[in-house]
Amino acid sequence: MSKPRKHPWVTECIKAGESVLSVWPSEEEAATQAKVDKFLATIEKIGNDPRVTDIEEKDTDSYGTVYFFNIKE
Repeated sequence: MSKPRKHPWVTECIKAGESVLSVWPSEEEAATQAKVDKFLATIEKIGNDPRVTDIEEKDTDSYGTVYFFNIKE
């Protein structure tokens, strides 16, 4: 069985003293279905980080769906 991987963005947040990582797609990442799929794969990788304790999704007018990852070191 493989060990869960730590995502570098989560590590950066912890080093910066943050407890929440927010991620949303850029216009380019939302341009085609292939790019949306790649973005969602990134969201899945972040969510699988063992330091992520909870994930919330919020729809916004400006950014579309924003994903909030609560982090505990």
